[in-house]
Amino acid sequence: MKRNLLAALALASSTMAFAQVPQVPMIEHFTQASCGPCASQNPALKTTLDNFSNGGGEYVKISHQVSWPGTDPMNAAYPDGPEVRRNYYGVTGVPNTCLNGGTPGAPNTIVTSSTLTTAAAQTTPYSITVTQTWQDANTVDVDITVTNTTGSAVSDADKIYITMYEDVVDYGGVAPGSNGETIFYNVMRQMYTTTGSTTNAEDGSALPSIAGGASENYSFTISSLPSYLFDKAQVRFAVYIQNDANKTVHQAAKSTYSTIPGIVNVAASSASTAGAGYCDLAFNPVIEFTNNDAGTAITDIVAEYSINGGTPVQETVSGINLQQGQTHTINFPATTLAAGTSTVSYTIVSANGGQPWSSPNAVAIPDEVYNKLNANGTPAPVMETMENATLEAGTGYSRDLSTAIFDADAALTSGVFGVLDGPTYNYGQIGGFGQSDRAIRVRFYSIQSGTMNLTMQKINMPANNSTLAFDHTYKQYQSENDQLTIYVSTDCGSTWSQVFQASGSNLATLPASTTQYNAPVAGDWQANTVDLSAYDGMSDVVIRFEFQSAYGNNLFLDNINVDELSSVSEEDAVAFAIYPNPASDNFTVKLDESTEASISMIDVQGKVVASQNVAGQSSTQVDVTALAPGIYTVLVSSENGVATKKVVVE
Repeated sequence: MKRNLLAALALASSTMAFAQVPQVPMIEHFTQASCGPCASQNPALKTTLDNFSNGGGEYVKISHQVSWPGTDPMNAAYPDGPEVRRNYYGVTGVPNTCLNGGTPGAPNTIVTSSTLTTAAAQTTPYSITVTQTWQDANTVDVDITVTNTTGSAVSDADKIYITMYEDVVDYGGVAPGSNGETIFYNVMRQMYTTTGSTTNAEDGSALPSIAGGASENYSFTISSLPSYLFDKAQVRFAVYIQNDANKTVHQAAKSTYSTIPGIVNVAASSASTAGAGYCDLAFNPVIEFTNNDAGTAITDIVAEYSINGGTPVQETVSGINLQQGQTHTINFPATTLAAGTSTVSYTIVSANGGQPWSSPNAVAIPDEVYNKLNANGTPAPVMETMENATLEAGTGYSRDLSTAIFDADAALTSGVFGVLDGPTYNYGQIGGFGQSDRAIRVRFYSIQSGTMNLTMQKINMPANNSTLAFDHTYKQYQSENDQLTIYVSTDCGSTWSQVFQASGSNLATLPASTTQYNAPVAGDWQANTVDLSAYDGMSDVVIRFEFQSAYGNNLFLDNINVDELSSVSEEDAVAFAIYPNPASDNFTVKLDESTEASISMIDVQGKVVASQNVAGQSSTQVDVTALAPGIYTVLVSSENGVATKKVVVE
C-alpha cells in the first residue's frame, strides 16, 4: 500500500514538473496610414485588446504597416518586414488580421473577446521569456529563452521570429497619411535573427527540436538602432515561434520596458496664439516645456521657432530648477504672420546643455499652419482650375493654390482634403468634365465627421452681374447627407452670408453607392452658377466653400470662376463660362446645358478670327495657338439667344 502511494506521488510530481503552459495569443495586424477603413476599424480592435489586457489577459500584437493604398512613412522606413509577412499569409487588402497564424480576416471578426479567450485557453509545451537591457542610450542587449515545459522532445515549431516594435508611434496630432490616424500601436520597426543580424531576418531563424525540460537560449546586442525610431523609450521586442508549413503560432512573448541610462523624460508642446479670423496677423509664439523625470532637474532650455522656413528665432532660459511634473513657459517676442499660409515650426534645441531625451520625437512639437488672407483683393475675373498647384513631394496631392486657402483640422491631410492629381494614381483625367488632370477631392468616405473650408482670397467684384461658377460631382454613400455650403463675407470673415447649400441627394450627381468614389469621368460632372449680383462693385469680397462630412462618399470640385455674367439679348439667353482665362494654348467654353450652339472669337477690331459649332454638348475646347496675344470677345449663339464674354490670350 505504501509502495503504491509513493508511486502515485512520483507520478503526480512528474506531471507537475512537465506540464504544458497557457498560450499567449499572437496578433499580426495589417494596416496602413492612408487606408480609410483602417481608421474606422482600428479603434475597435484596440478597445478589444485593452479590455482583454485589463481583464488580466496577456497578448502579443505586431502591426505591419503595408505599402498601399497610399502614403505611409512607417512602411517607407521599413518595408521588408510587412511585405514578407503579408505575402506569407496571402493578405491582399487592409485592414486585416491573423490570430496565432490562422486564416487572415477583418480585424474585428478575427480578434474579439471570445476568440482571444479561446486562444488564451489553449496550452502549449513551449514557454518563452524575452528581456531587453539598455547598456546606454544607443545599445540594447536582448536575451531570449525558449523552453520545452514537458518531459518529451517537441518540434512542432520550427521557426523563431524576433521583432523590434514601438508600443506607441504618436505623430502629435498630424496624420502622416490620408486617413486621419495620428497614433499607431505596436508598429514593427525591424526584424532580427537569433544572432542579432538583420539580413534575411524577415524569414525567421530555424528553431531546433527541444528535448524534454530543455531550453534554447539566444543572446545578442544591438548597437546600431534604426534611425527612424520615433522614441527609444517605446521600444520593445516580440518573439514568437511558428510552424513554417501550416503557419500555426505555438507561443509568443514580449519584453517589458527597461530604463535607458542617461535618458531624461521630458515633453514639449505649443501654446502659441494667433489673431482671430482671416485678417488679424498678430502672433504670440509660446512653448510649454515639461519635466516628467523623477531623477533629473532641468536647469536650462534652448528653444526656437521659424515661420515658413525662415530664420529661426531662438530663446534661452537659464537659472531654473524644473522638477518632476513642473512646466516652464517659454515666451518668444510677439510678431506677425504673413498673408496667405504660414507654417510655424518649433524646436527644442537643448536642455541641461545637451539633448538627453530618448528621441527627437520625445520633444517634437507639431508644425502649426495658420491661414490668413491677402491684404488686397484681386480684380475679377478670378479662375481656379487646380492645374498649376505644386504637388507635395512624393505624392499626387497639393494645397498650393494662389487663389484660395485650405482650412481644416490638422488631422485632415491634403490626401483627404486637397487637390488630387489623377494621373499620379492612375485615375486619368479626373478634372471637370474629363478635360483636365486635377480637381479638389473632399474625401468624405474617410472622414467620420468634421467641417473643411476652402476660402478664396479677397476678390474685387465686377461692376455688374457678378456670378460664381463651379463644377462638382458627388456620389452618396447610401443615404448619408454630406453637405456643401457657400458663404460670402464683406468684412474679412467676421460675418458670413449663405448664398448656396446642397446636401445628400440634392448634392449628388450620380446614384448612391457603397463603393468609394475615386475617379470621376466626364459625364459625372454638373455645372453650377450662383448669383452674386448683390456684391457688384464691392472690394475685398471673400467666398468660402464649406464641406461638412456625414461619413458618406467623396466629392470633387473644379473650375471655380468669379466673373461677370455674360451680357444677353433676351431674358432666357444662353449662359456660359470660360476657363482658363487667361488662356495660352486653348480654353473651354462650358454651357449651362447641352445644346446646339455656335462659338465665334472676335478681335478688338471686330473681326471674326475663329469659329466653331457645338452640337449636343455642354462644353467644347477652343484652340487659340494660332492667335496673337490680346483680348478677344467670345460670342456664343444658340436657340436661347446670344451671350458674350471676354477672354485674354497670352
